[in-house]
Amino acid sequence: MAFSLNDESISYNDQVILHSVSLDIKRGERVALLGKSGSGKSTLIKKLYESKKQESSYIPQDLGLVENLSTYNNIYIAKLDEFSTIHNLINLINPAQEDVNDVIDIIDALELEDKLFEKVHSLSGGQKQRVAVGRAMYENKSILLADEPISALDEYLSSKVITTLKESFETIVCALHNVELATKNFDRVIGLKNSKIIIDKKCSELSEDDIQKLYYVCE
Repeated sequence: MAFSLNDESISYNDQVILHSVSLDIKRGERVALLGKSGSGKSTLIKKLYESKKQESSYIPQDLGLVENLSTYNNIYIAKLDEFSTIHNLINLINPAQEDVNDVIDIIDALELEDKLFEKVHSLSGGQKQRVAVGRAMYENKSILLADEPISALDEYLSSKVITTLKESFETIVCALHNVELATKNFDRVIGLKNSKIIIDKKCSELSEDDIQKLYYVCE
């Protein structure tokens, strides 16, 4: 089991955001969280991340990028702890080709090859999201917890990024606001409304009424 919550109330800044949450997420599941802004998706993802930090990569909604560093350096940051301080300082100024090669495949998969050494502050919102996705992939953990990581992408790039993530992570919990994208690309959907889970089903088992309920939670 990747995650298990049993009748838990989850707070943020001393305010209860989610009430009496119970859910189990198995290893290998790809789960989409659906709900409008303020429904508790971010709070739930943070809760899950806090419980499994060592195994998880986390993409926050604000992305957590260093705006004045390049795309390459923002991805490389994921493995700073694996290298010496001297190596990291040299890499900041003059990256070794070996380190660059480790990042190139990720960059290519996310269609950012022409942005490798551009400063993040000059990138579009969608490009920044893909940099954050690349950082998570480079971290090479088994679990991904992502909060609206593709909200600024078009349909083509959204589908491509999701496919790439599914190839890179064993278990995924991803907050989205697009019902069609969620049901087509994930194993299971959890819909949040008014601080509660109101639907939790495998995508293969969703009825027409369930689909309407998912649109309702996103309203």
